[in-house]
Amino acid sequence: MSIAVSALVRPSRIQRVVWGGCGLAQCASALAVGLLAPGRFLLTPLVAFALAGAGAAVLAATARRPKMHRIDISGTGDLRVTVQQDVGGPQGGNAVLLPGSVIWPMLMLLRYAAPGSGPSVLGVWRDSVDAATWRALAVALAVVGRRGDADEGCEDSSNLLQRTNS
Repeated sequence: MSIAVSALVRPSRIQRVVWGGCGLAQCASALAVGLLAPGRFLLTPLVAFALAGAGAAVLAATARRPKMHRIDISGTGDLRVTVQQDVGGPQGGNAVLLPGSVIWPMLMLLRYAAPGSGPSVLGVWRDSVDAATWRALAVALAVVGRRGDADEGCEDSSNLLQRTNS
């Protein structure tokens, strides 16, 4: 069985909604601290300003145009991650899957390092790819992660949790 898979990872709607909710909650907290409870906090204007600034920063990050990623895993287990905005070609060479990568039922957190750059993290939400691609990508990443040392690669935490509860 070949583990070759190519997946186009679209920006996640779930992640954008979560970020937007977080930004709105911080802005609402700034209003609550600044207007509704000014006597209960020390340095109320500073706290309200910090909350409003953090909320505005998160909302601005949510509003910017997200990038698409492409994950290519060859039959031999070579990993390539490219970033695309509008039209983009491959950047760099083969990446290495680093320890700490995790596969959960709704989210994959991939720690990888491309040649000549530091470690990067790519979050792949379940709504970013279709169901068949999700399954193929999860299997391929688990196989690639288990090829190195026992302490390296991708950890399937749902199986780990099932083993500890059994």
